[in-house]
Amino acid sequence: MARWLLHILIITSLHLISLSSQHETRFVYENFLDQEDLYLDASAKVVPSGLLQLTNTSMNQIGHAFYKKPVELSSSKPLSFSTHFVCALVPKKGHEGGHGIAFLVSPSRDFSHAEATSYLGAFNASALESSPSSHVLAVELDTIWNPEFNDVFNNHVGIDVNSPVSVGVASASYYSDMKGKNEGINLLSGKPIQVWVDCEGTVINVAIAPLKVQKPTTGAAVSDQYILGWSFSTDRGSLQRLDISRLVEVPHSSAPHKKLPIILLVCLSFVVLSLLA
Repeated sequence: MARWLLHILIITSLHLISLSSQHETRFVYENFLDQEDLYLDASAKVVPSGLLQLTNTSMNQIGHAFYKKPVELSSSKPLSFSTHFVCALVPKKGHEGGHGIAFLVSPSRDFSHAEATSYLGAFNASALESSPSSHVLAVELDTIWNPEFNDVFNNHVGIDVNSPVSVGVASASYYSDMKGKNEGINLLSGKPIQVWVDCEGTVINVAIAPLKVQKPTTGAAVSDQYILGWSFSTDRGSLQRLDISRLVEVPHSSAPHKKLPIILLVCLSFVVLSLLA
């Protein structure tokens, strides 16, 4: 019986177990004061306000947060899940900010081999070539330009399959209904950012938006990384909405940070083939 883990950020996760039939699993966190179902490692912790802090502004930090309870997947049906989470990357005073955050799907929660900085706590230097045996899917919110990983921009969303080398990448942006055009998002603004990841079979759809915007329809760098809330469901039609008004405010650094150049796209879709083979 195959065992799978679903991770958010680097990473909050679920145990995923392949069974003959899939039963719906869903949960929602609007704060993380109840830690009973969470397993935290490295620098990850829940601060008194209820924020899940994955890294702090010390150098070369990694933080993982795992959801303990098993989630059942069907071995006879296509993989299907939806998740919605709110995160914030708060730069350290006088610094540009950290390398980013990632949502992962992996067969193990053992990331002791993973490296910080550009590897986002999910990969290491030996994983530059895609390895089917590693079975890792990552959706990254990356703030550093790493051309060796197929990064085109320094402020982007990427999809990685078994390797930090992205198979799909798009600049961080969303479609504004009010302005009728694409608007860029600075991932290092320190402001809350909504992220949606929808998987149906071999198709992954990723969308991002500022806190009060509805879901779009179609190394030396350090920062505090927070998860404000998280909702997950194996039934895409029953994903529980996060009550944005109940989320904890993010503590902000008073430091100015560089405004990153942005190229605009609405969302990122990618077909992932044979990921679970």
